[in-house]
Amino acid sequence: MPFIPLPLPMLIGVGLLLFPTTTKPLRRLWAFPTLFLFVIVMLLLASFSIQQLNRSYIYE
Repeated sequence: MPFIPLPLPMLIGVGLLLFPTTTKPLRRLWAFPTLFLFVIVMLLLASFSIQQLNRSYIYE
């Protein structure tokens, strides 16, 4: 189940490599929202990791 969403980003990446001139406006358009969402996800993952480390009894 976790590998079901994987082919779509791979196809997008291949399309970006094969058709760079046609996808240039799309890359510029989606650059900021993509980076913004990436930063949000990274902050959430860091927060969850810190919470798990603080709550786990293995380290006590």
